[in-house]
Amino acid sequence: MYQNFIPKQYSHCFRGNLPALCYTWKKKIGESFSPPRILHSHADMLEVNLITSGTTSFTLAEHKYTVSNGDIMVINAGVLHDEDALQAASTTTVGFAMSGVKIEGLPDNMLIPADANPILSLGDSFEEVRSLLITIHDLLNQDIDQYAEASQLLACGVLSMLVRLYQQKASPSAPPVKSEMLTERIRKYIDTHYQEDFSLQDIGKALHSNPYYISHVFKESTGYSPMQYAIRLRIGQAQALLAGTNYSITQIAGMVGYDNSSHFNTMFAKYIGMTPGKYRKIFLPPETDKDSLPKKRKN
Repeated sequence: MYQNFIPKQYSHCFRGNLPALCYTWKKKIGESFSPPRILHSHADMLEVNLITSGTTSFTLAEHKYTVSNGDIMVINAGVLHDEDALQAASTTTVGFAMSGVKIEGLPDNMLIPADANPILSLGDSFEEVRSLLITIHDLLNQDIDQYAEASQLLACGVLSMLVRLYQQKASPSAPPVKSEMLTERIRKYIDTHYQEDFSLQDIGKALHSNPYYISHVFKESTGYSPMQYAIRLRIGQAQALLAGTNYSITQIAGMVGYDNSSHFNTMFAKYIGMTPGKYRKIFLPPETDKDSLPKKRKN
């Protein structure tokens, strides 16, 4: 029999209170996140997503990544991200979101440095991490009240493991090349002006670059043309407003850059598969007391 004793002193990765587990998910092959949650970010929490089988594509900030079985992806707070819904249906994934994450040496709700590669191949650590993530999800799925504390502490343990794994295995970031710097400038322009009516020519004029070259460079990096990215950003922001505020649909249309609410409804249905009103009803059932809402939603 072997006994392993924990050291009396060891380094800590968390500052202050432990992070809080927000939600978990486990997606099987043939399933997709429905309704889809396109280009969006989370201001006050980060996500951890493990690909357990299959291959899919994610866009994070201004980069498109291909991930497959054994890869884990960390999405820091504030990072815009999007998933290829068609590819995602052929994958299985498991993960969770946490808030109040305070890692030594990093801003709040960041697990890895902003310039680090968010994708890590777990290698020999895959089975350990996979088992823990599935356990966290399944415990909450059995009984949220009874297993909330256990799930919370296990999730904190996974974050601590990932901090060390990224430090040990992550490849160093290469200096950005000229095209990457241009892509970031394009993204920042769109992120700043997405509520306005602008064209590819407007971006080119603002960045002193050829509009067609801009479109080529941006699509090569993100998988979207600049204008496609702008539309997905508008719809993604609209989803957040529909689910989290009481603004009218007409108000939300204007807030995300659509002067015509009819056009907004058409574009929203095209990308999400339902009208804004129907989408809102999923999250804000009319005449329903919030305390009577179910505590868990099947993913």
